[in-house]
Amino acid sequence: MNKNYFKEIHKLSYDDEMRYRLLIRGVKLLLEERKRQRHKLTQIFDSRKRKKALQAAKWS
Repeated sequence: MNKNYFKEIHKLSYDDEMRYRLLIRGVKLLLEERKRQRHKLTQIFDSRKRKKALQAAKWS
């Protein structure tokens, strides 16, 4: 979502029902996008935690 989306919605009349539906949809999309980004970060951090500790083995 970009600022242009909200600028276009701002131009709609306050009495227009569609304005509020579009605003809610835009906010919902923003929240879902942030949630996906946060989920990616947690997966990266979790994968780092799950790595087993390396131990040196004998040389042949």
